[in-house]
Amino acid sequence: MGRFSDDIEPGQPQRQHPTTLLLPELFLTAADDTSLPLPLSARPGIRPKYPSPPGSPLYLNTQKPFVGRTIVRYITLTVFLFILFILRPILVDHLSSVILAENQPVIVPPAPEVSQLPPLPPPPSPEQLLWDGRADEVKAAFKYAYWDYERFAFPHDELDPLTNSSKDNFNGWGVSALDSLDTMVIMGLEDEFRRALVLLQDLNFFKHDQSVPFFETVIRYLGGLLSAWHLTKEPILLFQADRLGTALLPAFNTSSGFPSYSVNPAAELAGKGWRGGGIFGLAESASCQMEYKYLAKLTGRQEYFEVAERIMDGFVLLQDPGTHMWTQSVYSAAEAPYIKPGQASFSVGAAGDSAYEYLLKQYLLSNRTETKVLDLYLSSVRGAVDNLLYVSPTRNLLYVTDVTTYNDTLSDTPHTVVTPSHVLEHLACFFSGLLALGAYALEDLGEKYPAWERQIHMDIARGLATTCYLSYADMASGLGADSVRFDRYETRRWRDVYDEWYTAGAEGTAPGFDVNIPPVYQPEKRDYFASRSDWLSRPETVESLFILYRITGEPIWRERGYEIFQAIEKWSKGPVGYASVGNVDRIQNDPHRLNEMPSYFLAETLKYLYLLFRDDDSGISLDEIVFNTEAHPLPIFEWNNAEKHVYGIGRRPETMVSLTTVDPAEGEVEPV
Repeated sequence: MGRFSDDIEPGQPQRQHPTTLLLPELFLTAADDTSLPLPLSARPGIRPKYPSPPGSPLYLNTQKPFVGRTIVRYITLTVFLFILFILRPILVDHLSSVILAENQPVIVPPAPEVSQLPPLPPPPSPEQLLWDGRADEVKAAFKYAYWDYERFAFPHDELDPLTNSSKDNFNGWGVSALDSLDTMVIMGLEDEFRRALVLLQDLNFFKHDQSVPFFETVIRYLGGLLSAWHLTKEPILLFQADRLGTALLPAFNTSSGFPSYSVNPAAELAGKGWRGGGIFGLAESASCQMEYKYLAKLTGRQEYFEVAERIMDGFVLLQDPGTHMWTQSVYSAAEAPYIKPGQASFSVGAAGDSAYEYLLKQYLLSNRTETKVLDLYLSSVRGAVDNLLYVSPTRNLLYVTDVTTYNDTLSDTPHTVVTPSHVLEHLACFFSGLLALGAYALEDLGEKYPAWERQIHMDIARGLATTCYLSYADMASGLGADSVRFDRYETRRWRDVYDEWYTAGAEGTAPGFDVNIPPVYQPEKRDYFASRSDWLSRPETVESLFILYRITGEPIWRERGYEIFQAIEKWSKGPVGYASVGNVDRIQNDPHRLNEMPSYFLAETLKYLYLLFRDDDSGISLDEIVFNTEAHPLPIFEWNNAEKHVYGIGRRPETMVSLTTVDPAEGEVEPV
């Protein structure tokens, strides 16, 4: 037998070539399927140059196929039939359903009528596009200011824009970031919001071994955390708000229960006030109730409610029976707060403003369940209208000022002397928005707050907002002075002027109610002069413009807000951030920018302008939220029966003064 014979030599085992392929479908070898590539020795008509011997791995016996493949085929067929038998019920059901489905008639639903189709949203009007664009301008201003804060000051409190530096003037906890968290959410600035949250990761309020100002910490930090939690439900916000609320509780460890000016969280000590120990500022003491009561609602901690409500109990005792207001300073005795007899000062400006604001807003925040604060609001706001409003002689500008009273016991007829300062503070311009909000939200009180009185308060709100706007428009820069002083000799109390106008027949517009008074650029013709000519980035004027526009829909308030924003863009914006501006009525070519960018510029001023210009409410409806005094929106809630029982809501002392209203149309005194 030749060396290259295809037969296998006797005694040698039969070898299978590696190219024998086991295919699942056919179990073929390479020799059975000519479509598969075969070695040269197996291809017909081709003789390899170097034939492989039978023992070689390349040797392929094409004459004697593998004898076991028939058995494999039988086994495969058997397995296949067995699988079909097992799957027979499933296959039969599936085929039956397919056949039945094919035999069913196809039902085509009728085309809907045109009236059934959802209406297409109307295209935005040119006016809507205009105001949305202006809102975007404010959003761009916020980003410009905040990015520069991040670049030069984060994580410190505030940016000094003229020196590209930072300062820690409010505890060093990053107030510009945390105070403006809800502004970022409202404007849709997700990236900025996430970066600001980093500050909260490592903040431990209990280890802060320095005194912090109680009032500013509550309205900026605590209010900011609670508002941002309401808008986002980020767990760390409520967690840190609860910790901060607890860290500040030692401020209430005073004999009167009124919170001290400052508190050391680490030492758990109440600090002395800036006016000395035992003296409490009105606004500083009475502007924490919204934050602490909402925190009590969220956490169920009774002590939060108790410390806030104890102040309201003291307010009942301290309300002045003559003006129905509160003096600017409260003194602490061994068991109860008291007011020194004799001279007293009353104001809705600095040191007094938010105390009156929180009376109305506590009532609204609790969904109108805390009637005691409603009575306090109504009585005090009537006292402010009667005693603090004055009208200028020439332009009939309505303004609110502060007054000082003292008892004249040396004259033949002892009486109380009232001396107004005739200073209108920018801070007091919030009072316009407060009156408008009260007149709008309290329309269901009937004779307790009658319609005619609500209308007068709304007209007063318009008149005050006009004066506050003119304190901007009259100035050379278009920015408002921080305070202006009216002529003390010729201005008269508004109540007296109004009564004379009403008695004379009430013809034309009531004194101080004209909203179309034009600007005056000659200082000697304004009826006032700037007593502090700096614009300090404050929000109170645009706050009132925002509230008036939301309530009335009158476009004049929007237009005036945009004028103010344009002045901010022109004079406040600089190479780095925005800044307060000095000498607003003496600017010639270059602004006199001050080296500060307060956190409330981001948290309040730009927020109110943005909401004023937005054509929708951006999820911030005055029917669903209440702003704290730092423009942080908190949601309206209601105490349940268990909370009312535990907190004693409705069982605490009521107001001690007798409230009355006078209807000018009837001239009758109506008890409330």
